Amino acid sequence: MKLLKKIPVLGRLIEEDKGQALVFTAVILTAFIGVTGVAVDAGKGYYAYELLKESTNAAALAGAGALPDTTAANTYAIDYGSKSAEFNSNGIMSSVTTTPSFGCWSAVTTYLNTACEPPPGVAGVGNNAIQVIQTAKVSTWIGPLFGMPTFSIQAVSSAAMRGGAYIPYNIAVVIDTTKSMLDADDGNNSGCSNQEQCALNGFKDLLEDLYPCQSSGTCNSSDNTVDNVSLFVFPVVQTAGVSDDSTCTSNYPAVDPYTFTSNTAPTPNSSASNMALLPSTDSYEIVNFENGYKTTDAGSTLVASDPLAIASGVGGTNCGILKTVNGQPFVTGGVGTYYAQVIYQAQAVLYNESNGTNGNGFKNAMVILSDGDATANGSSEITTSTGGGTLNGTGTHTTNPNGYESYAYPSALGECGQAVIAAQQASAAGTTVYTIGYGTETTGSCTYDKTYSATVSGSAYGANGWAPGDQACSAIGAMATNANDFYSDNANGCAAVAPSLAGLTSLANIFHSIANNFSTARLIPNSWS
Repeated sequence: MKLLKKIPVLGRLIEEDKGQALVFTAVILTAFIGVTGVAVDAGKGYYAYELLKESTNAAALAGAGALPDTTAANTYAIDYGSKSAEFNSNGIMSSVTTTPSFGCWSAVTTYLNTACEPPPGVAGVGNNAIQVIQTAKVSTWIGPLFGMPTFSIQAVSSAAMRGGAYIPYNIAVVIDTTKSMLDADDGNNSGCSNQEQCALNGFKDLLEDLYPCQSSGTCNSSDNTVDNVSLFVFPVVQTAGVSDDSTCTSNYPAVDPYTFTSNTAPTPNSSASNMALLPSTDSYEIVNFENGYKTTDAGSTLVASDPLAIASGVGGTNCGILKTVNGQPFVTGGVGTYYAQVIYQAQAVLYNESNGTNGNGFKNAMVILSDGDATANGSSEITTSTGGGTLNGTGTHTTNPNGYESYAYPSALGECGQAVIAAQQASAAGTTVYTIGYGTETTGSCTYDKTYSATVSGSAYGANGWAPGDQACSAIGAMATNANDFYSDNANGCAAVAPSLAGLTSLANIFHSIANNFSTARLIPNSWS
């Protein structure tokens, strides 16, 4: 050291310490800025990944909700992704790609009891799940200094189609049991001797698909209910014989004419007025709300002793057919169709149920199956209302000057239009109304609506709604809450309005689709693929 100091230049360098702190600070500050920049870029990347993951979950759920229609599912998945101009786009990511794919995953079938279904109008096994992969680039702030202006991220989400997670529902099923339902099936149904038996097979399929209790395994008396079901039929039967339709007996309940206790249309959100619709000696409800039709949610076997199961065809001797069509008709040829009253009654029972034990968190739904042609004869099958004066649509300008041309409920005129009004009032009260046109005609029907009927604008069937002169197909469609709730087997030219439902022409597929509407899509592990 002493030797170095003897050299003048080196000595001054060793002894001079001015400016060293500045150099040291510059080095440390540069390192600090670099580390901070990397941390900020990493935080930005993590935030971007979380956004991408959330949008990927949303895309998978949106796509799964549209299955089995893969075209619609693909569109919805992309719509809910993070691509520019889509619902979940943002300025943090760029070059986003959204790639949906579909599959028939055995794990979804095994664990969620959700079968694979082909797209509408397409043959084959189909799908029950969707997987969405999204990739994106995230720009960096410090990265360009190190030659990395962007980095890539990826998120993957999978979801099972509807059927994987059930929402608590009170479901009123209304089945036409008039004489016309004894006709042979002219559609795409097999294994049934007549339309009524085909309809009951479809009802059985619905029960098998539903979840009666919490999805925790075996149902028991202490478990909370999920899907509660009640069964209604029309024409009306005598109360004393109601159990004949839900027990294994050779007895047949007697059929009564459509009778009214009031000439005033009921309000769908008031149980007191709704329940006073018909005499106490008559009933449309065959089985009260219950959930004992299955012992496990995942199972597909119905309990043979359960009233709903018996009514659907499960059981032994004398079981398997609603007997009202073979009952004791009060006029030759059986009883015609008049379904406005049963719709009001079903809505009344739904209202009471949703405001009782099964009210908190439960939704209401009504499923109506009919050939659609309301043809009850006002002179014999629809009687004068009890205590309500002369029935509308009957008599003459002399005997009934204020009502002989009136289609206002209850009336022997405008019967299809009255049903449309009743169903749409139920929808307005919060009930989702699903309708099934079974062998419904597009010509020569709704005879009593040709001259006098209600005009209902903006119905689910179309922008023009329901008007006098429309056919039974339009009536069934207009009764549905919206176009996606109207089904038809299209046996006589009456097709569903929604393209995604047009290919469902068997009652088994129709009821399975309706059952899926009582559930939601759910996210599932990617490893299930």
